[in-house]
Amino acid sequence: MNSPVITCLLAALALTASVPPGHAAEKNSLRDPALQRLYHALRAPAIAETGWHLTDTLRLHLPDFRLTLITGRLAPLQDSTAGCTGLVFEGQARVEFSPREAAEQFQLARFTKDPALTCTTTRLLLRFPDFSILQALLPPAAILAAPPRDPTSFSRSVRELPGDLQALLLERRGYNLAAHLLRSRLQPVMSRQVVCAFYPERDMNPFPPLYIYLYDAAAVEQVALLQYFHKRLGRPLFTVCSYAVTADSMAALPALLRYNGWVQLNQSGMLEADMGVNIFLGAAKPPILHFALAADLEIAWILSEDGDTLSFVREKKESEVTVFVNAARARDDTLRLLFHYQGELLRRHDNGMYALKDPVFWVPRLGYLQRAHYNIVYKCPPRLRVLTLGRLVRDWEEAGFHLSYYRSHAPAKASTFCMGSFSADTLPAPGLGLPQIEIYSSSRHTSGTRKRVAADVANSLYFFASRLGDYRLPVLRVVEVPTFHSQGFPGFVTLSWLGFSGHAEGPREALRSHEIAHQWFGNTLGWATYHDQWLSEAFAEYLGALYVEWVLRDKNHFTEILQAWSNDLLEQGNVGVSIGMQRFGFSKEALRKSEGQRAGPIAMGVRLGQREALDYYMQTYEKGAYVLHMLRWLLRDLDTGDDSRFWALLADFLRVHRDGEPATRDFQLLAEQHYGAPLDDFFRQWIQQNRVPTYHWRYEIAAVPTAPPAGLPVARPTPHSVKPEYVVRVHVRQEGVPPGFNMPVPVTVDYADGFTLTRRVQVSQEGGLLEFPAYPARVSRVVFNTGNAVLCRLSAN
Repeated sequence: MNSPVITCLLAALALTASVPPGHAAEKNSLRDPALQRLYHALRAPAIAETGWHLTDTLRLHLPDFRLTLITGRLAPLQDSTAGCTGLVFEGQARVEFSPREAAEQFQLARFTKDPALTCTTTRLLLRFPDFSILQALLPPAAILAAPPRDPTSFSRSVRELPGDLQALLLERRGYNLAAHLLRSRLQPVMSRQVVCAFYPERDMNPFPPLYIYLYDAAAVEQVALLQYFHKRLGRPLFTVCSYAVTADSMAALPALLRYNGWVQLNQSGMLEADMGVNIFLGAAKPPILHFALAADLEIAWILSEDGDTLSFVREKKESEVTVFVNAARARDDTLRLLFHYQGELLRRHDNGMYALKDPVFWVPRLGYLQRAHYNIVYKCPPRLRVLTLGRLVRDWEEAGFHLSYYRSHAPAKASTFCMGSFSADTLPAPGLGLPQIEIYSSSRHTSGTRKRVAADVANSLYFFASRLGDYRLPVLRVVEVPTFHSQGFPGFVTLSWLGFSGHAEGPREALRSHEIAHQWFGNTLGWATYHDQWLSEAFAEYLGALYVEWVLRDKNHFTEILQAWSNDLLEQGNVGVSIGMQRFGFSKEALRKSEGQRAGPIAMGVRLGQREALDYYMQTYEKGAYVLHMLRWLLRDLDTGDDSRFWALLADFLRVHRDGEPATRDFQLLAEQHYGAPLDDFFRQWIQQNRVPTYHWRYEIAAVPTAPPAGLPVARPTPHSVKPEYVVRVHVRQEGVPPGFNMPVPVTVDYADGFTLTRRVQVSQEGGLLEFPAYPARVSRVVFNTGNAVLCRLSAN
């Protein structure tokens, strides 16, 4: 970078760290030789020549996991300090794993056909940071208290197991086991971490998978079970289970504050960055921090704000970097680091536009999607430009490059950018509290197309702002991307080419409006963990459908969208009536391969898509949206059709948790306040469980003679003098759900004189019965599950 650009960065971005003259790039820099030896010993441990011959049973108990070594050979893995950081075993052993949560038991059965894993094994591996960790978890065992003196020999598969485990976790998951063990070992208080890898006996499966049990007391979810098929096509590594066993095991993470830096891009898709990262430490002064960063990026060096070169660990294909920091020297409790990295991270498309392969981890991330400011100068070829979130502070040409300096308006959970030659139209702020709207597309689209998109964006903003609260930023920038995937960031929307195409009316508007809805749900209000991401995606999906109903003034479009979700979820062979999953690039063939409801509940989040990506989208987007539809009907005034309580709930949710990361439980508690009764059953059935009821229903109509007014003489009635009243009774039986499942279902009776009455029937294991009051007009129609208010299968008698 030449001096004018550096001056701009230092003045505008307050980037305090700089590169010392003549500094050479370093890879996996561990500057302390002893630390370097320890890391390499953890990465490729040596099996000791002597060990123990087991003659007595040895038991190891970990959370939800029991290992029983019955007989065989056991040898330590030695590190560079002659310490023990693992054990290899060959002989007879028994493994038992039984997750404590019902949802995780379901996932275990999904992958293993059994809600608990019990098997015998003849070969296994244990890894831990230090032998003291294992000793604290074992009952007193004389054999391990004695020095390992028995000569041992192992089969080739056992000898290779430590290296195989390190390699497969790195290759398939970007997880560097050695770096995790090193971090645990060097923390002021050593973290309890144990990994057990084992193959079940071959008589269970001629090509058994490798199971990997992970326990890390410092993790958010301390227990995990992985399943690896080395003989299956694609060699998949599945996360079978992952959950917390205690809620307060993890110390508060340092807070990510700001990114300050520059990014240089070229036409081959290469990205090179000097990225400053500001981190608030508070009282915590961790000696080690680990960041997530796209595996395609190679780190050259990391500096402290004093210009010191920091030690770090990052392997090829690793998606993290472990950084050794001197937190005690941080100024004002804020740690400032400077990363220099590069890699081929942009994908060029046929229309000349560039999009990031990884739109989240192109900057070093700390924790789970922490919010941060982005103050970045982008440098690209002169005929191209970069578009991203925030205010464009300066845009200029210099030394044959096009430079753009952006500052974010507000902290964002993530940021992305696009590069290309764009055609643009701007809709000035139209009033009504709406922002300026900028629309960018490839040159193949006309100004008329961009203006139609801008009109839809403006209408969406007005629809949501009038119901949920004001849009808070001065501009909304919408950019066409040549992919199926759209995303909404604060003030910046990347809209797939489908959003600019002549897609069918209804689906087109829903797609655009979904991304605009993320300005409220996803940005103003975030989500706590991957279990809660439906609070962003499902809310945006449902709000997009409600917008379609409003803007097109036609309930049929909304009904079609709702029916499309139902068809996808209930496996009725229809992929979303040209909306559902087609907008993500999925086909009917993908739906046929999908596990549907069998994949698991909404709360499993992205884990649902491990076999078929479609399953995640169907449950999180479509079923999550349907859950909101059911909640809307629970809050609806059936006499007037008024939905004000539903909209008040959404607005209240945004107000209470503005700029926060709520969990599903937070939404439930607020929903209960607006509903006026507990909703534990509702959220358990529809978020934590995955069953959908089938309702068998029938109705009967009984004519009841009208009684004369009190005090009047009663004449002998004639067939024409008696006007009967009609009573409607509805009988319901449910199946396909657990015994405790219960749900109120609306039923509507239409009468011949035009009167309509809707009431709810409470359906449970015992069934349901609803009797409508007598009414003096014939019944013309009875509708069960009015408005498709409950996701279900129906069978009418």
